[in-house]
Amino acid sequence: MKHHNNTKEESIIETTLFGEALELGDARITYDSLSPLDLRLGVDVLADDLGEDLLQISCANGDIVDVGWYPAWNAQGRLRVVAVRGQDWEAPVFSARPEKDPQALLQALRAALASLG
Repeated sequence: MKHHNNTKEESIIETTLFGEALELGDARITYDSLSPLDLRLGVDVLADDLGEDLLQISCANGDIVDVGWYPAWNAQGRLRVVAVRGQDWEAPVFSARPEKDPQALLQALRAALASLG
């Protein structure tokens, strides 16, 4: 017999990405192939690791923040950060193409999370 604890705990989840704190609120990182990458390296070195699915953050209400590289595995590609509400991928509530730089990416992630708040 399993024991279920129904008390809801309010907490701000914080994670570290590229050595900096990133407050996630009630969201969780559900996929991450981004954090092991050193974005300071040249695109030619990283190209094989830069796919469309790099990082996904899922909110408790189903909203999603997604990071990918478009076009995938292409040295001419760019990072793309989108915030999606209600699975409406065709009309994201936030979209940015930050430079391939940890600070620019973190700034875009924070803005994407704020757009869903």
